[in-house]
Amino acid sequence: LGQQMTALRKKKGLSQADLGKAVGTTGDIIGRNERDEVKPSIEVAVKLADTLEVSLDYLVGLTSL
Repeated sequence: LGQQMTALRKKKGLSQADLGKAVGTTGDIIGRNERDEVKPSIEVAVKLADTLEVSLDYLVGLTSL
């Protein structure tokens, strides 16, 4: 999850703070998610997938684009 999030966020040109704001959390939490220190709740994961314009399956590494 962390590597996918990082790559997609950078591809969109978003900072961790920007992505956090878009999904209702903080940049610090996004950073921890990207380093795989913590996993986002399912609600936040859905918002992340929507914001990054990918499926939830792709975000968690179950499918490819």
